[in-house]
Amino acid sequence: MCTVTYLPTKNGFQLTSNRDENVNRGQAIVPRLYKGERHTLLYPKDADRNGSWIAAKNNGDVVVLLNGAFVKHTAMPPYKTSRGLVLMELINAEDPYSAYKDNDLEGVEPFTLVLYAGSMLYECRWDGERKYIKPLDTREAYIWSSATLYNENAAAKRLKWFNDWKAAEPENGIGDIMHFHHHAGQGDADDALVINRGGKMKTVSITNINVGPQNLTMTYHDLRDGNEHINVLPIVHDSVDDDPVALPRFWKLRTFLIRLFNWEYWSMNAVYTPVMFYWFWLSFKARSFFFFNAANPLIENGGFTLESKARIYDLIPQKYYPKTRYFKAGTDFQQIVQSITAGDFSYPLIAKPDIGGKGVQVKLVHDQAGLWEYTHQIRVDFLVQQYVDYRNEVGIFYYRLPGEAKGRVTGIVGKEFLAITGDGKSTMLQLIDREPRYLLQLPALIGAYGDKLTQVLPAGEVKTLVPYGNHARGAKFIDLSYLITPQLTQAIDEICRQVPEFYFGRLDVMYNTWDELSRGENISIIELNGAGSEPTHIYDPNHSLLFAWGEIMRHWRLLYRVSKLNKQQKGISYMTYKEGMTMLKNHAEYTKLVS
Repeated sequence: MCTVTYLPTKNGFQLTSNRDENVNRGQAIVPRLYKGERHTLLYPKDADRNGSWIAAKNNGDVVVLLNGAFVKHTAMPPYKTSRGLVLMELINAEDPYSAYKDNDLEGVEPFTLVLYAGSMLYECRWDGERKYIKPLDTREAYIWSSATLYNENAAAKRLKWFNDWKAAEPENGIGDIMHFHHHAGQGDADDALVINRGGKMKTVSITNINVGPQNLTMTYHDLRDGNEHINVLPIVHDSVDDDPVALPRFWKLRTFLIRLFNWEYWSMNAVYTPVMFYWFWLSFKARSFFFFNAANPLIENGGFTLESKARIYDLIPQKYYPKTRYFKAGTDFQQIVQSITAGDFSYPLIAKPDIGGKGVQVKLVHDQAGLWEYTHQIRVDFLVQQYVDYRNEVGIFYYRLPGEAKGRVTGIVGKEFLAITGDGKSTMLQLIDREPRYLLQLPALIGAYGDKLTQVLPAGEVKTLVPYGNHARGAKFIDLSYLITPQLTQAIDEICRQVPEFYFGRLDVMYNTWDELSRGENISIIELNGAGSEPTHIYDPNHSLLFAWGEIMRHWRLLYRVSKLNKQQKGISYMTYKEGMTMLKNHAEYTKLVS
């Protein structure tokens, strides 16, 4: 009721709940089977109000309750019904997910539900005024702490304990997660998973539901009397597949063939390994494998990796990039809200790691609830930016040789966001199925949209499914280098020369019209990438792999020339082998945090 974890297992998942209550509340009735309207239910019962905080149904649906939504609220009784009875109403429903969406919760105290129904996992929040539904990836592990008992710092501590426990690679048996729920944070009487706040508020029970293919097992440990109760409920599978969204037939084979015959979807190792001989040749000439750090002296590692976006924005004139705020991981949510309010930010916002790449953990946030969710999940320092509503995005590759007055543009890539157009007959899933590139993103789209993909879009309606210009997130890259003109080059060069000591990299730019972009007007630099930049125009589907290799080597040669001139003219030392290997090690460790 006050701490919940979700843990995927080899053949199913486990949902575990610690119930924290005032010691004066009646002892709960231990779990047993109850006959519902159409299904058999298994749950412990609240002796005072006849509801429950955790329940399972013999079709495999499971639901668990936490008090409060996003922040601690002020209780304003009387309420029309208890939250535990709302839970019972939902689990009794044939479709708990639809029942939650349709239920009138006016007059119900705020709560959070973790709901597994129809093979989908949802986080459902009611803040007293509005419902929030977030589909979750069933392959990931999660922890929730009740907003009424645990503040931001406490929730962050518990998340760290959970991540540390997972990092220890437990076997994920019932005993492992139950041990975590019994002992995590031991010694911290106020915020451990088993609490004792002055003898008045205590953890009174721990309940685990282990769901497998054939049955689910509920293990209930009553901490008041020390007794443990175990119940097994066989799962009855309906003859009709009730998955709200299923992958199309032969999806794995089709996506394999798409990747096989379109090199732009190959792994980076597969693309770059054949041309590494040229990198070794340049490294031999430079007498350093890590010569690139000299390319952009004021950017960490030259912008090859681990560079802070916030520090790069500090180098760019403010008029050229979106309003941005930097926050340390674990920053109190109220401080975040106060900061963006003081900065006159408005929703939607973009949230993203301060150090990142390939669109990993970049999210469009539509409201405060979404921002709260993002800040509670991310484990690294992050940025919150004002969303830029310009219609188009390009990546512009730029370099300037040290000592020269003017720079050059060597490539431009246009980006088509992953979007579909309705025809009034086809579901969103059917529209996605028609575009091979979109099929590669389908698992992520199912995780993000759930059964919304079964909806039919009206004819002509355009829906952008992923509003980020990242190839790894489904954006189509189109080589627009033929549009390079002296006017555009001059405009980009004038902007880049205002960025101190920037000589080599790619600007990801939002803009409205090409004429404005060519004049350097009404644009916003979303990212400025340094030595690690790819000439991403190579990923145009019309280009061959041979073309890509030629462009990669051409830009490596420019990187070498820029770095060599900075060393000669400015006395900038190349990174040592030891420093470079440390950088790569740190990069690998950081990648684990954001992946």
